[in-house]
Amino acid sequence: MKDQELDNNQLAEERTLLAAERTFSAWLRTALAAMGGGLAILRLISFKSELHRTIGHILGETLILWGCAIILFSALDFKDTRNKLRFAKNYKSSTTGFLVIVVPLLVMAALLIWITLP
Repeated sequence: MKDQELDNNQLAEERTLLAAERTFSAWLRTALAAMGGGLAILRLISFKSELHRTIGHILGETLILWGCAIILFSALDFKDTRNKLRFAKNYKSSTTGFLVIVVPLLVMAALLIWITLP
């Protein structure tokens, strides 16, 4: 009976980790979509007047910055969840895999901001 309780707890922790990974992945997709939309507004749309160009520039930069913020906050939230699971059980997670996902996205976001600034 005790072994079954341990197995159930371990399965619950694994389900929690998988749910956190799915949530993290969804937030990253949202961030990439926001940054892509911002880039599209800045570079692909031709505006009829200076006012439209200014408004488009503000919207595009805001979307790109919002995407960067989503990446940062979702990464911090996922890291916090992983740490809680590691504390609860002798759980090992790949920090390298996490960094391979987050660092390039942040570098690309920074380059995107730098490229699109007037």
